[in-house]
Formats: sequence, C-alpha cells, structure tokens
Amino acid sequence: MNDLLMSSESVSFRWINCQCFEIRLPNGKTIITDPCYDYKKNPDVPLANLFRLEGFKTEDLEGCDYVILNHTHGDHISNLGEVIERFSPKVICHSGVAAEIAEVYEDMELTSVYAVDYDGTYYFDGFKMETFHGEHKPQRFTWKRTMAEGDIISQDPRLTRLHALGGLFNMNYLLTFDNGFRMAFVGGTSDGMDERLRKLRPNIALRNKIANDMDTEKAAGEWYGFMEQSYAQFVVPMHFEVWENQNPGFSEKTFDRANQMAAERGLNCRILAPKRTRWYTVKMNICCR
Repeated sequence: MNDLLMSSESVSFRWINCQCFEIRLPNGKTIITDPCYDYKKNPDVPLANLFRLEGFKTEDLEGCDYVILNHTHGDHISNLGEVIERFSPKVICHSGVAAEIAEVYEDMELTSVYAVDYDGTYYFDGFKMETFHGEHKPQRFTWKRTMAEGDIISQDPRLTRLHALGGLFNMNYLLTFDNGFRMAFVGGTSDGMDERLRKLRPNIALRNKIANDMDTEKAAGEWYGFMEQSYAQFVVPMHFEVWENQNPGFSEKTFDRANQMAAERGLNCRILAPKRTRWYTVKMNICCR
C-alpha cells in the first residue's frame, strides 16, 4: 500500500524588524504589524540606530491589506506613512490614538482608520481579532520630557505626539484565521497575558524580547518561563534586533538553550528564532501508512 500524505497550509509569515511582521493569511490577505525597518540614522542618539534594518524598503513588502498597531512609538510606526501610501490598507489601532493617526496621515481616508478598544472582538476578511490591555516596559519619561525630545527614531516632528501616546496605549491581541489557526501577539510586560493565554491556547505566540539581560542562562530561563506559560506550540521572538546588532550570535545561543530546557523538562513548546525577512510557512500534515 502506498503512503498517503495530505498537507494543508495554515499561515505564512516573516519577521522583518522590531515588532514588524508580514503575515499572509490562508485567503491571500496580508497583515503588517508595527511597520518599522529602515529610517535615517540619528547621529545624536547612537542607540536609535540599533533598531534599524538597513536595506529593507517598503517596496520589498509583498502586500498589505491591514496594518495592526500594538503601540505608536517610533520603532513601531516609522514606516507607517510609506505603507499607507503604497497599499492604502485598513489601519487597526486603539481608539486612543486613532484621531491622531488620521490627523498625521492626512491623505488617508477616515474610514481606513479602524479604531478598536480593549477586551473587544472584531471581524475582518480572513480573521477574527480579540484585543487585550497591554503595558509598555517601564519608561522613566514624563509626558513633558517626551514631547520636548520628540521621536528619536523617525526624527519626524509630526510623530511626536503619537510617540508620547505610545507609552499610554499598548494593545495585545489574538488573531484567529478562517481555518481556525490562532496567533497571539504579546508586547511589553506580561500584564495578565500569561493567564489569558492559558484560555486562548494559541498555536503560535509572537513575543517581544522579555528582558535586556545579556546572560545566556538567565535570558534562556526567562524565555523558557514564557514558553511554559504561553500554552502555544511555538513561540516566535520579536524585537530582539538590538541583540543581533550588539552581540551577533547571542540570541541564537539563548533560544537554543531555552529549547534545550524545554526538551529536558518535557515541554512540547519550542522557540522558532526567525531570521529577518525570511518567510516561514506553517502546515498541517496527515500521513497515512
């Protein structure tokens, strides 16, 4: 008897930079999250340059029907204007920043801004979105100082207020695609997401870099802790480009060690450490022998 192998594609995605993913849904629609990749260097703030992905342009994106914003700091929206100009997508954002986005990107139609709130459920072509309160990692900046300094990433004065609002409105979410595949997006601090994920049970959890520790064992332990609490099959790290730029190889060793911990302790979840701009496809296979 011949073996029978059937395969069904669940989703394709690629990590581009920071919290920016390009996600291709089963129905062909495309989502871009937190668009930030290439922007001009800031000679006055060397740290700002560590977030850049030099050479990747908006023209390199393959599509964009929707943009979803976790928050509006410069390292999350510096290329939003270019994405809007090229693709005219629907921009999904928290209602607290919606009016400001409409004002800054003045050529965008008002109905292209889709305002959502925490603890809501929203339906789009190809996916359902459930939203949750998020919290940025601690920032010791007042509103006054933030407004005075402006956005050091984009260096665009139009984005100063959006940059300040980025410290106030952070939105985590769960995407459920038409085929039932579930992808969680978790930025900043946990803010109760561990408990929520216990019920949500995502297939994949996209997770912001948990801490800035440059100790492999400690950082791996933190990632293992999230793997255990995520109830996901795979965890995909994001926003670790500073590790990549400051200490090449550190992130790979850290994620390998976290996977080793998971194997040693019988945890089925694994970390997929993505290479920037490389496409990954998740498939369900059935093999009959």
